[in-house]
Amino acid sequence: MSLTESQKVMRNDTGKAIADALVGIRNVLNRNAGKVLYGFHIDPTESDPADAVTYLEDAIGMTPAYMDYTSGVFNYGSWENAFFMPRPCMLKYDGTVDYYLDPSDYSKKFDGITPSDIADDTYNGNAMMEWGQGGKKIWYKIVPDSTPTGARVYIADSKIDDDYRAWSFVNNVGEMVDHFYTPFSSDALDSSGRLRSISGKAYSDLCQSKTAAQEITAAELNNPSTNKLWYTEVYADITLINFLLVLMGKSLNTQAVFGNGRVNQASVPENMLGTGTMNDKGLFYGANGNNDGVKVFGMENYWGNQWRRFAGLVMIDYVQKYKMTRTTADGSTANDYSTSDFSGYLTGGTGPDADGYVTAMEFNEDANFAHSVGGDTASASTYYCDYWYQNSGTRYAVRGGHCNNGLYCGAWCVNLSRAASYTAWNIGAAPSCKPLS
Repeated sequence: MSLTESQKVMRNDTGKAIADALVGIRNVLNRNAGKVLYGFHIDPTESDPADAVTYLEDAIGMTPAYMDYTSGVFNYGSWENAFFMPRPCMLKYDGTVDYYLDPSDYSKKFDGITPSDIADDTYNGNAMMEWGQGGKKIWYKIVPDSTPTGARVYIADSKIDDDYRAWSFVNNVGEMVDHFYTPFSSDALDSSGRLRSISGKAYSDLCQSKTAAQEITAAELNNPSTNKLWYTEVYADITLINFLLVLMGKSLNTQAVFGNGRVNQASVPENMLGTGTMNDKGLFYGANGNNDGVKVFGMENYWGNQWRRFAGLVMIDYVQKYKMTRTTADGSTANDYSTSDFSGYLTGGTGPDADGYVTAMEFNEDANFAHSVGGDTASASTYYCDYWYQNSGTRYAVRGGHCNNGLYCGAWCVNLSRAASYTAWNIGAAPSCKPLS
């Protein structure tokens, strides 16, 4: 006997209720075992960027973090000792930590007294942020809603089930490692043309007016041998960091929560900040004006100041293609990142065919992709609050905005209007590292 439509709906609803109950039981067991499971839901129908985010799991009842623009002091809320916080360090070219830095003043070693090498461009390594503390990787799981412009995102300190990802901890030979490293500074070139993360460099020393291929070559000059530890920034790391910003700030408006960044300046290179201007500002710092840079998770100028080109996200005639690891560990068939051949990349969402403020993202199990822009309520204070740039053809991503972009900037600001060969003073890159195990 065939089921009626109402019976089918009832059966599906019952099955979903049972599945949700089992997930709830499993999560309670995990928490009782000492595991941490944070979560949030993004409601695509809510235009207020704070109201669009609802805390889930262990995040329920926690106080969001924010930059107190009156006092000039960052308020961590409930998140100061979160397991996912990175540590500033001096990382040698071979991918080993030389020593850690004072998180309140990078010019000193961790003891707060001994001078560090952060401004010494003859040092055999870079100033970096180390992710993965206490033996805990950062795992995330994305569960898209039935309409995939909404999603639940979970952040855990262990792999709770097989759907959790930790792509940032997969190194360049496909191994899971204990740490990955992101740049402390926006970007700079030393006298040998090597792409560095180092303090004390002027705007004129920033990486600029280079193609994506040239930026990658400069980043790979950090490698001490044929081992591929160093590259430009990558999409997997940016995806994870952006989710953590939403989790901490409980808002999609990263500029409002963490700071505008260096914006609304005249469009000339001299208005870019050099490196190390926020060495003594802690892990987070920002302002709601136009002149100061922004610092999140110990990284200065994460948005604003200068566009940052990164590997792993491209767009071909509006189809967004992506890659989460340098190997095929992510399910792609491409054995490395590329600046020209993206045939082995995975397929994400279809990007909007017009510039504008992002009103919706499309989520899959790995990441999120710009889905729609514009509309009567689209602005710098609604939905994702950041801008999207596009063009047809094959486009290589840059992110964050630059010193002349104003409130177009932010963690969600992505520009997919330029080819990998495009060069300009306001586009740069920064190094990242995934060491060998």
